[in-house]
Amino acid sequence: SITAQCLIVADGGRSGLREKLGFQASHRRYDQNALIANVSTSDSHQFSAFERFIEAGPMALLPHGSALTPGHQSALVWTLSDEELEEVLALSDGDKCQRLQARFGWRLGRFTRIGECHHYPLTLTTVDEPVRPGVALVGNAAHALHPVAGQGFNLALRGLMTLVEQFRLAAEAGRSPGDFQILRRYHELHRPDWQQTVQFSDSLIRLFGHSTAPVAAARDVGLVGLDLLPGAKRLFARKAMGTGGRRAVINNQRGYRDHDR
Repeated sequence: SITAQCLIVADGGRSGLREKLGFQASHRRYDQNALIANVSTSDSHQFSAFERFIEAGPMALLPHGSALTPGHQSALVWTLSDEELEEVLALSDGDKCQRLQARFGWRLGRFTRIGECHHYPLTLTTVDEPVRPGVALVGNAAHALHPVAGQGFNLALRGLMTLVEQFRLAAEAGRSPGDFQILRRYHELHRPDWQQTVQFSDSLIRLFGHSTAPVAAARDVGLVGLDLLPGAKRLFARKAMGTGGRRAVINNQRGYRDHDR
């Protein structure tokens, strides 16, 4: 057996350990699915990630490769309804590439290959009370989001940094990292971040799910503006990365006061 002062649960959105420990999670289906696959394109991605927002749901391409070989391979995250998922899975690889081409466009040239496809239903999962004495949920085990705008990973890192910050303060005070007050403080500091991130993600889903002409026109103008105005694009990127809020301090080399920055 293993004995520890604090158990950190980080086994994903379908956390089995979360369920075994009796944490109460809320689940809300989006009636969408994420299809995941590796794809190849005729043009190099040059280490750029792309996301296409359309009424049917977002589609993202995340670059693969090393600094020496940028390459032509990307990870695909394709949002599909239940009905369209069945249609796409039944297609040949060549027909899948043609469907991708029609949806994504030609920013990376022609889609030349698609690998094995995996899929899972998209669900918002949140745990209102993710801490107990000696136990803390982090990452997707505490809050699993829709993949739109790639919020989940950055949110998980920010939450983990906040937890490490509280562990440091506990060590400096000679307290156990599993002390409920320490873990409760982590939850209090991280909660506004994940709540705002959930709201931001949901607003994007609602915005791009509208098909009415006025909303669609305003949405399209906004996207063009983001592409043409570097300042607006940087602001949106900072919002997406969550760098505008509180930042945890995980070392004390420059001195530290426990307050929100």
